[in-house]
Amino acid sequence: MSVRFFPRNKHFWVYHGSILLILALIQTVIIVLWREEKLFNFLCGLVWLPVFSLSVLYYRYLYKTRQWSQFNTGKNILVVIGYSLVSGLIVALLMLGLVTPFFWSDVEAIVVKHNISMTTIMTQLVITNWFQTQLFVGGWIFIYISIYTRQLIKQTELTNLRLQNSLKEVQLANLSNQLNPHFLFNTLNNIKFMVRKDPLKSEKMITDLSDILRYSLESNKHEKVQIGDELEIVKRYIDIIKVQMEDRLDFNMAIPENLDANLIPPMILQMLIENSIKHGVDSLRHGGKVQLNAEDLLDRIRFTVINDIPNIGSVSLTSTGIGLVNIEQRLALLYGGRSSFVVEETESRFIVSLTIPRESR
Repeated sequence: MSVRFFPRNKHFWVYHGSILLILALIQTVIIVLWREEKLFNFLCGLVWLPVFSLSVLYYRYLYKTRQWSQFNTGKNILVVIGYSLVSGLIVALLMLGLVTPFFWSDVEAIVVKHNISMTTIMTQLVITNWFQTQLFVGGWIFIYISIYTRQLIKQTELTNLRLQNSLKEVQLANLSNQLNPHFLFNTLNNIKFMVRKDPLKSEKMITDLSDILRYSLESNKHEKVQIGDELEIVKRYIDIIKVQMEDRLDFNMAIPENLDANLIPPMILQMLIENSIKHGVDSLRHGGKVQLNAEDLLDRIRFTVINDIPNIGSVSLTSTGIGLVNIEQRLALLYGGRSSFVVEETESRFIVSLTIPRESR
């Protein structure tokens, strides 16, 4: 990206103009109260302001094009001091060179009045203005570096925040897209066999499956969905699973209706139910029970999934696939420390408790 000598940033010109206005006011007060040759000093100040502006703008140009911002503090200070000395001398010489010829007779009168040489008086003028100018140039540069560095830090923080949010969105998308391919494969096979055996039931399965797939795709666009919508998909999922497991699955759900409008990460309840069936009830010869409960804790909501298991020690977090791990990771990304995810195992049951903040649109 090319750097313009005259910046287009309006804020820069507001700050720079404010500094010039302050300097002009200071010079005016000094000229009116303490200087003798008021017109000479006024014109010098009038010429000094644009020349000073060009000198600091040139420093800004070098600072950006020569990558001086990469220098350490010590080197930066040396560069600023050196530039201030050189530019201060150049500004003083240009100012006096442009204004003094119009007041040559006045300068000669001062030489005669004070009985000093022309060289001495010109040297004094140059040194005095050089010293003042280098202080102003150095001060302007340090202010500019401070503001530029602060803006750079803010921009870097903002960029990092955007990258973190992008990474979070990618992670959430990857973790959310966990509709089990085995479930899809088995469902399609069952539909295939049901088409001739029971066309009405196969039609119902196709409708339920299409609803689940549509919900899975659409919900990936959102971090959270309404609990009522999530429960509808759980019901569709259970209807399909019951066709596959027949009477081996006893599913019950106890959810207060006042929670339907609250929010939950999409597909989480479906994944919990799927996990309870795949790694619990489906392993039992005669099947078993799966219970989904929800509790209203005022500012939080707790979901509990309880399922039968063959025997103690047969189920663990590592043996339940990536489902529970993904849910825990999604909760950490979305809620940080405001959620909890607890897994318990008793002699005959596997219990997963999920607590999230109560939120609504």
